[in-house]
Amino acid sequence: MYESHFRLVRRPFLESVDPAWYVPLPGHEALLRRLRYALEHSGGPAILHGPGGSGKTLLARRLASQLDATGIHLPFPALPAADLLNLLAEGLGMPPSPSATPGESLRRVRTGLAALALQGRRAFLIVDDAQTIRDPSTFEALRLLLNFATDGPPDLMVLVVGTTELLDDLPPSLADRLAARCLAAPLIASESSQYILGRLAAASGSASASASEPPSASESARPAALFSPAALASLHYHAAGLPRRLNRLADLALLVGYAQDLPLVDAPTIAVAARELDPDGLAA
Repeated sequence: MYESHFRLVRRPFLESVDPAWYVPLPGHEALLRRLRYALEHSGGPAILHGPGGSGKTLLARRLASQLDATGIHLPFPALPAADLLNLLAEGLGMPPSPSATPGESLRRVRTGLAALALQGRRAFLIVDDAQTIRDPSTFEALRLLLNFATDGPPDLMVLVVGTTELLDDLPPSLADRLAARCLAAPLIASESSQYILGRLAAASGSASASASEPPSASESARPAALFSPAALASLHYHAAGLPRRLNRLADLALLVGYAQDLPLVDAPTIAVAARELDPDGLAA
């Protein structure tokens, strides 16, 4: 709705785990380098943990795009071990077999991993929202998968993603094998600004606007300057540095700015958006 007003070709703050929307912040880049090294050069799994809304899934998907591996994303891992193994086998290209026993499913996974190894490739498994796993056998199945190795490191790289409480729920047999524990912390103020400006740049429509279009109220404003410095600081404050909250608040602020025919979003506009998102005043 507000895209043409602010000279954008798409909404910049939609919730998405598409790596194309990843903004390379210094802290996140360092975190990805550490995870990649651990997964490629060690025999254990890695954990990416942090508060809800800190961008863990997008980071995991970004990592998957960097690895030379067959990626498998399990967004709902709170399953019996047999079901999890079946899903993994299918992700490796094996035909569906819903009646397979856990032992049969494990053999199917091993066959799929061995086929990839013959091609000189490995598999990369993202176990998302792992804090929801309550069945110890599910964690045990993940540990057993790490024993499959054709030549050198395990044929399967495993990234376990969840809130920080996950660290307390891991069984010792899996925790002892961790190659890395990485925290997706809330962004600091400068990173929040970089994040907002990066998303705006990705959605910029200034270069593609037609000269025959009538000028909008913000025609002279560059997309990177759609938020004043004070607005960027206010966004960080109200969102507590969490990308999900930044997305929601920035999106609503652009809508408020459009409704008021503003050329850019200022701090008072952010305050209005924060009150609308949290009418009880908790976010504001």
